[in-house]
Amino acid sequence: MPEDTSKIESVTQPRFIEFTVVPNEISQENSEIIVALLSVYPFTIFDQDTDPKAVKAYGETSEFPIETQKEIEALMFDFAEFFEWKETEIKNWNEEWEKNFFQPLSIGKFYVRAPFHPEKSDALTITIEPKMSFGTGHHSTTQLMLGALLAFEEHIANKKVLDMGTGTGILAIAAEMLGAQECLGIEIDDWVVDNALENVEKNFCKKTKIILGTAEQLKPISNEYYDVTLANIHREVILADLPEYSRVTKKDGYIFISGLQLQDLDLVNDFAVNMNLKPIYKETHTEWGVLGYLKNDL
Repeated sequence: MPEDTSKIESVTQPRFIEFTVVPNEISQENSEIIVALLSVYPFTIFDQDTDPKAVKAYGETSEFPIETQKEIEALMFDFAEFFEWKETEIKNWNEEWEKNFFQPLSIGKFYVRAPFHPEKSDALTITIEPKMSFGTGHHSTTQLMLGALLAFEEHIANKKVLDMGTGTGILAIAAEMLGAQECLGIEIDDWVVDNALENVEKNFCKKTKIILGTAEQLKPISNEYYDVTLANIHREVILADLPEYSRVTKKDGYIFISGLQLQDLDLVNDFAVNMNLKPIYKETHTEWGVLGYLKNDL
């Protein structure tokens, strides 16, 4: 595994803002439209279960200055009967999640649970401490990426895996459970790194490392180091950093990307194909999709 010179220090967890939207027509279709529109902003959690009449989105307060809030309100105008902003403590959100939201989830042979849920002896159990980090398995993009790992399981065993935007570390943890030789997760938020490190420990992972940073952390890594690269991030980040993901991925290696809404798939695919990445996998779920590529050096 490449040398890690990053120093991860625990920090005070930031305050979070809660944005509540009540659709002007109470229907699942409108709720999904609202989630899709809000997902382009730096919200990290969407909750449609605690209050079935509303969509609640959570993000770090510092990411939502008044200008951004006004922009989001204008976007919601045609869809919302009511909306409001309020600050919330991360601890309070965890308590609500434990009681109301985070239910165990089965995805193929994976079983994703919180520490307070029972294990399953007939599944690969991934334990995720429910905090504000993205990646409990409940979002469609995480499920799609876990499905991609399972579909290409034979290409994970004994391989080196890179997980960009690792969030809770769930995909890196899953890759190790499928037999990966080593996994590196990179995450931009320091408090999320703390959560991912906690999850790595809870799942007894010995081959997974989590570091703080962005694609800049890949610069010291040699060309064609990783066999499989995963990136479940935002579209704009993927478009900006896909060349670097490709550089560190081996010839005949695999790249899987998500965090993509359905309307983004053609744009991102065209960009990837122009980089000589060969499309080999595509799946969708609700308003989201995952794309998989074989790296060709033509």
